[in-house]
Amino acid sequence: MTAAMIGVLAFAWLTLFQVVLAAGAPLGRLAWGGVHRTLPTQLRVASAVSALVAVLALITVAQSGGMISPLLPGGWLRPILWVLVALFGLSVLANLFGAKGLERLHGVPLALLCAGSCLALVLA
Repeated sequence: MTAAMIGVLAFAWLTLFQVVLAAGAPLGRLAWGGVHRTLPTQLRVASAVSALVAVLALITVAQSGGMISPLLPGGWLRPILWVLVALFGLSVLANLFGAKGLERLHGVPLALLCAGSCLALVLA
C-alpha cells in the first residue's frame, strides 16, 4: 500500500503540474528543457498530453494498490505498470543527464518516485 500511496501522490502532482503548465502558468523553467518561463503553444500541448498520461498512471497505480474500484481491465494493469517503469526510468536519466538547475531538482526526484512506485507495484 505504501508504494501505491507514494505513486498516487507523485502522479497527482505530475498531473496538476502538467495541467498548470498547459494553462500557461509561468513554471516552464521546471520542465521541457527549462528554457521558457511560460511555455509556447507546442509545449503547452505536450503538457496537456503528459497530463493525460499522468492521469492514466494515477488510475493504474491507485487500482493496482487497491485504493479505487476497478476502472481498467485487470489484465491491463501489469503491462501499463511496466510501460510506466520504462517511461519514467528514461525520464530519470533524461532529467539527470539532460536537465540542469531547477528542472533537474524537480524532475529527478519526481521521476524516481513515479518509476519506483510502479516498479514496486508490478513486482509485488
